[in-house]
Amino acid sequence: MGQTTKADFCRVMFMECIEKIINWKEQLSKFEETNNGKSAISLMQETININGSSIEAYLSFNYLLMNLLVEEEYDSNDHDYYAGLLKKYFIESYDKFSYDPKYLFYIAHIARMSEWYFNIEISDAQSMMEKASELEPDSILYKWAKCCDLDMRDSSNVEKMILYAKHALLDTNVKEELKSNGALGQYLLDLLRYWSKKKLDR
Repeated sequence: MGQTTKADFCRVMFMECIEKIINWKEQLSKFEETNNGKSAISLMQETININGSSIEAYLSFNYLLMNLLVEEEYDSNDHDYYAGLLKKYFIESYDKFSYDPKYLFYIAHIARMSEWYFNIEISDAQSMMEKASELEPDSILYKWAKCCDLDMRDSSNVEKMILYAKHALLDTNVKEELKSNGALGQYLLDLLRYWSKKKLDR
């Protein structure tokens, strides 16, 4: 009887772990909508502990922490803890996924929000984006992202940003990919929409 009970308990725990892996995006979205940063952090730590090979989980967690530090209100006593977590999970994820163009594209954009939290220079973020473009040179999204590093005082560069943003938004696959990446994807969609509507100064 005891063995059966223990086996049942293990089975339940296993199923709960599987459910968390499957549903973490939905749970994270709910926590973000209610500004429940601490619960979101706990969720993502547990998700990564269960599935440390998920690029999306690492990217979502890096964005969650970066956005919390630079955009949200939080107890200042928690700053060093959040900053330490961000650096830890950036280093961990970069060691695992720096060969992957998707990872490089997203992490470069996250870094640009405040690169010093990653203990890198803006040139390092630019190099990540450059590498993503080299690995997937036909990606309209990566072509647009590369333009972010151009001198926007030059109208021809602004024109490129506008053109690539419009093309990216017309690509169903691009929009679906961004939407599948939660708040991070929405952040980039908003940037694309901003640039697609921008007018050239003549």
